[in-house]
Amino acid sequence: MSSLFISVERLDSWTEEGRATLEGDRMTLTELGRAFMMKPAVAFQTVTGTDHDPYDLLGRVKSKAALDELGAEQFGNSVIYNDTAYEVIDGFIGEPLTP
Repeated sequence: MSSLFISVERLDSWTEEGRATLEGDRMTLTELGRAFMMKPAVAFQTVTGTDHDPYDLLGRVKSKAALDELGAEQFGNSVIYNDTAYEVIDGFIGEPLTP
């Protein structure tokens, strides 16, 4: 199983419904019994103020650590990279753990 992006909203919903449990930075999908190591991340959705994506980030997921390495800054649901603003979805990258 490959890694997956899970929005904060979806993760909250899954935990409320009992479909997932969280223990620290480990999420377990209760129905599948699969566990994932969770890392904070964002999914790039749109470019603000233009149709041009000069850095080819739309549709990509980047960890918060990767944003720091790029020198990008997150403000709520926006990420500023160089002179370009992006709308993002806040969430996590789930890396599967071996059973």
